[in-house]
Amino acid sequence: MSLLSPANPKWRKSHTSKLSGIATDNLVSFGEYGVIALEPTFLTDRQIETVRVMLSRKMPKGGKYWIRVFPDRPYTKRPLETRMGKGKSDVEHWEAAAVRGKILFEWIGVDEETSKHIAKEISAKIGIKVKLVKRTEII
Repeated sequence: MSLLSPANPKWRKSHTSKLSGIATDNLVSFGEYGVIALEPTFLTDRQIETVRVMLSRKMPKGGKYWIRVFPDRPYTKRPLETRMGKGKSDVEHWEAAAVRGKILFEWIGVDEETSKHIAKEISAKIGIKVKLVKRTEII
């Protein structure tokens, strides 16, 4: 069990769906800078936790960050060399659906040059293309 998982999941294990469309909540709401996803993907709880640790280390004393995605989708996987049937297996990890145009992370208290560097590192950690956006920009 990781840090980022629902506390009390009381629903059925979901089927994997396609990530299509463009997000409509694509404005930086809390911070001054943010990163927006340019590709659709499922972000695992481990990827989000890795970016959280990186952001907490990069932020100066007065800096603050927000995580705008939460892994609420269960991902199940059957063990190797098991026979077919017997129902759906246990939850292996949790993931968050991020469509194109979704704000993933936001932060404040860092200059623009450092923010560009943070956006590059986030792109490397989660494995998709992201774009740095400011609060004043309208997409």
